[in-house]
Amino acid sequence: MDKFDWQASESAPINYPMQIVSGSFFYHDGSGSLYVPDKATLDHGWGTGRSSHIVGPDLKPLPSRLGIVFFSYTENQFYLGKFDLPYDKILKLFQEGYYSYTQEKHITYRKIVVGIAPGGAVAVWLVGINKTTEVFFGQAEKADTDWGALTGATHISREEYVRLAIQESLTGPEGFRIEDPQKQQEALEVLRKKGIPFGLWNTYRTRYAWQPLFTNMPLRGGRTNMIKYFNGEEDFLPYPLDKTAAASTRAVPKQLDFVWMPPGAAKGRSIKLYFNEAEILDAFKKLGANNQPLQLEMRIDVIDGKKDFTIWLRNDKDKIELKRTEIKNYGT
Repeated sequence: MDKFDWQASESAPINYPMQIVSGSFFYHDGSGSLYVPDKATLDHGWGTGRSSHIVGPDLKPLPSRLGIVFFSYTENQFYLGKFDLPYDKILKLFQEGYYSYTQEKHITYRKIVVGIAPGGAVAVWLVGINKTTEVFFGQAEKADTDWGALTGATHISREEYVRLAIQESLTGPEGFRIEDPQKQQEALEVLRKKGIPFGLWNTYRTRYAWQPLFTNMPLRGGRTNMIKYFNGEEDFLPYPLDKTAAASTRAVPKQLDFVWMPPGAAKGRSIKLYFNEAEILDAFKKLGANNQPLQLEMRIDVIDGKKDFTIWLRNDKDKIELKRTEIKNYGT
């Protein structure tokens, strides 16, 4: 079985808008290609597909090559990339599939998503229900593409067009678009001063030998509900981890969802953790050097009769409390 029902989609980081000019996945058997959706401004989040175009036959060969031209607004720069993809790995992942806890059955991936970021970073993920797996990361080259290839006819200058696109894509800390003109200008100034974090998307890919640990917090269903990672991946994890999961390395987590079952409670409490990027990346770098095994501990202690919830990253010798994590608690 080497043909599957899959679609192509596209992705780019929040606050660093990008746009695909043209892109195609070329089938392994040489029978044709599937286009990557283009013409839309991309800024929905690294690993999050924006478009979903149903084209071609339901069952298609998987791709072994990617060709893409794209534009980075924050750099005012075009990029061109031609890449060989790891076909054998992609085929194996599609064939093996995975168990979906939400669907309660074994399924497989249904999208192949291309991610583009400043500096010419290009990633490819396989995406299914509640699961995203990175299969490729590469570097595109700067290109002198004609401006009209991006916009067609426009009555405003390239500089003004780029400025407006960046301004309209800006997102505040709460995750919503910034609509107020004054706040847009302030956010633009912050973006200019901060600069573009070239290399960040490659840094996200660093994997560590870490496992979650829940202390005094039994989980509903014996699993996490979802883990999203900074490298764009997403997954469920059984808990306690089985042998396969325990032996695997993972990128640094961005978001962790689980349902805690307090003793004697009729219903569980849904907990969503949103980790502070700078804090958790720095903690993993410090404690996970030289492939040291790590535990990301979520724990409840009773102090003076009150429950105290804390989050720690630990190795065999040291620990760091992640104090800047945003915690959303439902059902309590």
